[in-house]
Amino acid sequence: MSPKEYSFGRGSRINGRLLAIMVGTLLLASACAGTTDNGNTGSSGGSGPAASGAAKGDAVENGVTDYLAYVGGAAGAAKSDLPAVTIGWVNVEGSAAGAPEATKGAQAAVNYVNKELGGIGGHPLALHVCKISSAEEEGQRCGQEMLNDSAVSAVAFGNVFVGDQSFNSVLKGQKPVVVSVATGPSVPTAKNTAVIFGDLSHVWGPWGSYGRDVLQAKTAAIIHTNTPPDKAAAGAARVALEAAGIKTKSVGFDAQSTDLLAPVTAAGGQSADMIVPISVGQGCIGIAKALKQLGSKKPVVSSPVCLSPDVAQGLGGDLPQWTYGVAQTLPSDSKAPDVQAYLKASSGAGLSADDQGKVWAAVSWSSILSYAKVMNEVGGDTITPEAVGAQLTKFQGPVVMGAPKVECGKYSDSPAVCNDQVRFYQYNGKGAFVALTGWLRPPA
Repeated sequence: MSPKEYSFGRGSRINGRLLAIMVGTLLLASACAGTTDNGNTGSSGGSGPAASGAAKGDAVENGVTDYLAYVGGAAGAAKSDLPAVTIGWVNVEGSAAGAPEATKGAQAAVNYVNKELGGIGGHPLALHVCKISSAEEEGQRCGQEMLNDSAVSAVAFGNVFVGDQSFNSVLKGQKPVVVSVATGPSVPTAKNTAVIFGDLSHVWGPWGSYGRDVLQAKTAAIIHTNTPPDKAAAGAARVALEAAGIKTKSVGFDAQSTDLLAPVTAAGGQSADMIVPISVGQGCIGIAKALKQLGSKKPVVSSPVCLSPDVAQGLGGDLPQWTYGVAQTLPSDSKAPDVQAYLKASSGAGLSADDQGKVWAAVSWSSILSYAKVMNEVGGDTITPEAVGAQLTKFQGPVVMGAPKVECGKYSDSPAVCNDQVRFYQYNGKGAFVALTGWLRPPA
């Protein structure tokens, strides 16, 4: 696969929510050949890959483009006289940190299945929506709703970063759950659950492969915020890098700190073969400025939470020109065949152009189509929680706009996690990304 360039969002506009709320589960990395233009106000240390930095990893090819064949449906509309097959839908929204676009993406997928793919064996597909605003105990209410509604044969999560523990304490695996990205702490170990894009710990594995095989790095510097999520991510990144034989030094800093020259220097930011910043907002800005102050030309590895408007604003109007990795084909990559299929289908199903480019809308679309595939394999007339759960254990992908093959239950410590693969993209400024790799796996 040749490197391919496209814009982040529509035109060169940076979509503020795109990837920024993926927490640590969508991974990023940096390449070593070539040099970025450090005169750009958004560029702060690090080297970009040369055009000859050929793709590594499993081939991307076209991804899922034929939705009818993918779900095993029948062309045309569902039959309105048949009883609906209902999926429970749980999402955090109604507060500033929520992701209402996740519900919009899921509903658009349901609309598309019913209008174009024949429903589930002719039965209309429906959503029972339960929203969590901001409190953990709200998950208990949603768990009770899903458990008590006999029409709900399966459940799917949007961005459930709070409320998951109380939800799972009620549901207790009695109905299957599909999760796109595990942002809640109890999800990776939840019973009867499939996380099709990955979680915080296990999607860091390809960091080691990328550092060893692409960068040929011998040393790495991790600079992270001393918050529980970022410390956990830093630990996972260190395990991945050291598993690949890369000597790693990790240094944390207080979340309120703005001058990060000292921790960046202490971690070896001026000399390590690769640099891994793990932070959000002001931390991303501070690390980028420190690297620029040091005159570092080293490859930078960042997390997607640095792809946010506040970071661009703090760096003079653009994001750091680092390389970013993600467990999904970016929905703003309008040149990718699977993204083209998504944009066309979701538009016809009522998803707005603004929401199409938001990651939570895109991965929620993928979750519902995964369920449509599984449920059609069960058969529309024989849908039960037990039958859907049994079929879900056999799901190996491909994931729409995701990995071509996944393996649920691969990790004994996180049996719900199905994916540990990512792709890598170089950011060249002004909204332009270049796809660098295929799907990379953890070090062998």
